[in-house]
Amino acid sequence: RLRFRRWGDDFLADGGVPPEQVARSSAEMAGYLWEQVERRRGCPADDLMTRIAVEAGDQPVDVQVKLPIALVVGGWETTAGSIGTFTYLLCSRPYGDHPTGWAYLREHPERLDSAVAELERLYSTSNADELPRRVTADVELPSGFLLRAGEVVVPSHDAANRDPRVFPDPERVDFTRDPNPHLSFGHGPHRCIGAHLGALEVRVALRLLLRELPGLRLAVPPEQIRWKAGHVVLGPEEIPVQW
Repeated sequence: RLRFRRWGDDFLADGGVPPEQVARSSAEMAGYLWEQVERRRGCPADDLMTRIAVEAGDQPVDVQVKLPIALVVGGWETTAGSIGTFTYLLCSRPYGDHPTGWAYLREHPERLDSAVAELERLYSTSNADELPRRVTADVELPSGFLLRAGEVVVPSHDAANRDPRVFPDPERVDFTRDPNPHLSFGHGPHRCIGAHLGALEVRVALRLLLRELPGLRLAVPPEQIRWKAGHVVLGPEEIPVQW
């Protein structure tokens, strides 16, 4: 776990980490996971690594390694960041006539799923918005703006999630918003492959906290929470709490 913590922080760094350190951590993580894939090929088990070893065995080595890297790093950092961020938001900001969103959900636990969807819409853990895309053919957007082949564009899911034509009063947090077709997990062929699992993990974690620690609250003023810097995935470094 400690090694993956170091590898993941370096792998997802967007500044402040020397390139040679990023390359070294990436190589170490790839080497470790390739060893696991090779081991499963010789000694299959009833797990996901075995499926990758067997069903992706005809793929290039870098593809076989990138699959577990994406699943481990993407499925761990983003989920952990969302749980921390959403807990912070629920415990530090009022909602309606309740002192906090946490207090509201304590009285209305049936609203948890829609509350998480609304928090995903407004507070995505992607600190870098979307990745740059290169236009492969001229295309005219519904607005009439023309994108020309060869141009580089950066689509913003944060802007799309605040489009008033789709989300009435888009800056207002509404735990009853329905429908809520936000784009925080991407769309089409670029939609996050683990979106269903990540969303489920966050809901399960928050539902358990509400049930087991209904009096959960921040142990420090909200402004004292430190946020990870130089990291692709947004989230708090730690959240001191009491109950």
